[in-house]
Amino acid sequence: MTYKHLPNMCTGPHRLSKLVLSSLVLCMLLLGACSNAAGNGNTTRSSNTSGAQPTTPAIAASLHNQGDMQLQTFQKWIALMQKYNGDITQYQQQYTSDQQALQNATTETAYKAALTTLNTHVQAIQIPALKTEGVSLQKQLQQEVAAWGQKHQYHDSYDNNTYPLGYEYGPNGIGGWVQDELTSAKSVTDYQQAIEDLNMYLSNFQALTTNSSDKTPYNKIHQTDLQLLQHYQIMDSKVVVISLEEQAMRIYDHGKLVNSFLVTTGRPSKPSPPGTWWIEGKKSPTVFKADVPKSSPYWYPDTPINYAMQYHSNGYFIHDSWWRSDYGPDTQFPHQDASGDVFSSQGSHGCVNLSKSDAAWVYSFVVVFTHIVIY
Repeated sequence: MTYKHLPNMCTGPHRLSKLVLSSLVLCMLLLGACSNAAGNGNTTRSSNTSGAQPTTPAIAASLHNQGDMQLQTFQKWIALMQKYNGDITQYQQQYTSDQQALQNATTETAYKAALTTLNTHVQAIQIPALKTEGVSLQKQLQQEVAAWGQKHQYHDSYDNNTYPLGYEYGPNGIGGWVQDELTSAKSVTDYQQAIEDLNMYLSNFQALTTNSSDKTPYNKIHQTDLQLLQHYQIMDSKVVVISLEEQAMRIYDHGKLVNSFLVTTGRPSKPSPPGTWWIEGKKSPTVFKADVPKSSPYWYPDTPINYAMQYHSNGYFIHDSWWRSDYGPDTQFPHQDASGDVFSSQGSHGCVNLSKSDAAWVYSFVVVFTHIVIY
């Protein structure tokens, strides 16, 4: 009997199980790959989106810089006012409030609004701060001049009166000018000019007090002269220096003394203004005419002048006074001039007087804008 070959029924189920298992593993691998692919895709999209659209700050850095700079400016004004003993309570409160408003601003609109308020406060403090400084410097000048005048005086045997030295810086002189300047000041520029002038007067007055103990002859270099030339940065030019206490003029050219003269300056009631000026114009010859009535003690007849050099627009000149014979120390006070001329018995009306020959030399030396230092 012949048997046909039949399939192995025992091995069939095993093969089927292997096939199913292989299929399951393949599906799991495919599902895992799809999941990873999907995950990788999401990560890539998120990264690209972040790179293409960075987060923009709510307030620009440039605006922050403006705020920081204005806060610093405000603090400087407060410090200036405090230096001269001004009341800073209100301004310090404003500063703190402005600083907090800027720090708390979360939008550009809010920051700009806080900055506008800060700017207003900075503008508002400027004049009060400058006025405080000006008044303080004025008080300092007054006190120093008064104290000096009490200890340094000239007793005039001619009229038996005693005069304080340095009177040119007092109420009849620069002290009165300063008061008028501060009283009429309205703007920041006005106060800044007054403060600049006050510092100039204080520097020159300090030079006067220092020079008073210098025994160097009038026709030699004085250290106070050089210090003032350096202070005003005019060492590299022509400069005419006038010492009020010495009643002397020294001429410098690039820091070298080239000539010197004795002078007569303004009397106590009409002082020559100390300060730093310049030649505004020259006239040779000219005629001076009094701008007061004949009844005034300051009246004088029309007077021909050979050499006139204006150094201040209020009518102050360096000029020859041919009617005088005497120049030098104490001639600014009432005295008996060797000429016997009644108009020579006192100091000038504020001009700087020289002999005719001396004035001629100075006239040939100076030009418009030549510096004049009076102390």
